[in-house]
Amino acid sequence: MTATNSLARWLAGIREQEPAPSPLLLSDYLRHLSASSIGMLFRCPRQFRHRYLLGEKERPGEAIVVGSFFHKTLNWNYGLKLKSGVDQPLSDAVQYLQDVAVPQVLEEEGGADWIRWDTSLDEARGDAHRITGAYYYSVVPQIQPVATEERFEIQIDGVEVPLIGYIDVEDEHRVLDTKTGRAAARKVKPSWQLQGRLYSFARQKPTEFHSISKARTPTIVTALESDQMVVGVPTPDQQENTARLVRTAADLIRHFLNTFGVEEEWPEWGAAPDFSRNILPCSFCGWATDCKAWAGTDGPPR
Repeated sequence: MTATNSLARWLAGIREQEPAPSPLLLSDYLRHLSASSIGMLFRCPRQFRHRYLLGEKERPGEAIVVGSFFHKTLNWNYGLKLKSGVDQPLSDAVQYLQDVAVPQVLEEEGGADWIRWDTSLDEARGDAHRITGAYYYSVVPQIQPVATEERFEIQIDGVEVPLIGYIDVEDEHRVLDTKTGRAAARKVKPSWQLQGRLYSFARQKPTEFHSISKARTPTIVTALESDQMVVGVPTPDQQENTARLVRTAADLIRHFLNTFGVEEEWPEWGAAPDFSRNILPCSFCGWATDCKAWAGTDGPPR
C-alpha cells in the first residue's frame, strides 16, 4: 500500500468520526415570519437582514404615519362596536384621532422628529382627519366586526418558526384591510397579494382591500366599486403553493445565514428589480445611503 493510499484512508476515517454539523435553525435567529418580512426578503435580502436580524428600524415616512393615525382610530371604534353593535359618533372618533391616536403613534414611531415628513405634522393630522371622516361616513356603518386587530398564527410544515399576522377587522364573511395613499387603487396591488393570500389562508375567508386616497375629496374604492379588490379563499392547490412559498423563504434565509452569517452584508437585490416593477425598492429603504449598490453615487432616486 502506498503512502498516498494510507493517508487517504486515514483522512476518511477521521471524517467518519467527525459528528455531522447541527442543522441551522431559524428559531435561533427569528421568532416568526410574516407577510411583511417575506415581502422584504424577496425585495432585498440586505434590507431584510438589517430589519429582522439586526432589529434596526427605518425612519417611517409621513404616509405610513397617516395610515397609522387612521387605523388606530378605526380599531378604537370597531373594538367598541364589537359589544354595542353601533358606531361611535364621528365627532368622538375625530377627537380620539387627534387626542389619542396621534400622540400614541408618534410615540410608537420614535417621536415627531424621527419621522420623515413630506409636509408637516399639522398637514398629516389634517389628512388623517379628512380620510377618517370620509371612510366613517360611507363605509364604516356597513361593517359589523366579529374581531379586530386579531393575531393569527400558522405553522407550515418544514418551517420551525410560525407565520403570524394581524388582521385589521374581520366580519362574518370576510377579512378587511384598509390601505391609504395618494391615489386610490381599483384592484389589488401586487405588493398586497401575499398579505391577502396569507390572511385568506389563515381565516378561510376572502380578503377585501379598501383603498382610500388622501386627496382633498378622498376617493374610496371597495369591492362595491371594483370586484378586483378581493383575494378569494385559496383552493387546496393555492394553499399548498402558499405553504411552498413560505418554505422557500425559510430556505433562502437559511442559505444566506449559512453563506454570510449575521455580521456580513447580504446581497443587495433591491437595486436591480425585475422589469415588472415601476418603483425602485431602494428609494424607500432606510439603509440605502451606505449600500454598496449605490457606492460612488448620490444614492437612489427619492
